[in-house]
Amino acid sequence: MTTAANRHFPRHSMTVDTEYVATPNCDKCGTDEFIYLESFVPPKYRQDGTVRTLGEAAYTCTRCEEFSAHSVPSSWAPPGWYLG
Repeated sequence: MTTAANRHFPRHSMTVDTEYVATPNCDKCGTDEFIYLESFVPPKYRQDGTVRTLGEAAYTCTRCEEFSAHSVPSSWAPPGWYLG
C-alpha cells in the first residue's frame, strides 16, 4: 500500500512524493551506485532567482529493483545534466 509515509511506489505509478526532499538514493541498498534515472524534472525559478518549485526525480535501483520518486534539492542535477 502506498501512503504519504511510504515514499516507495509501484513501478507502474509515477506519483511523486513532493513532501520528501533528498538526492536519489536506494534506501534498501544504502547507495546511489545502482540508480537508473527514469525521469528528471528540473526546478523552476522565479525571476528574482528564488526557487518556485523543486526538481523531481523518478528512479529504480537496478540491484534490488526498488522504485522511488520524490522531490530533489534545487542544487541537485543528474551527472552531466546541463541547463542551458
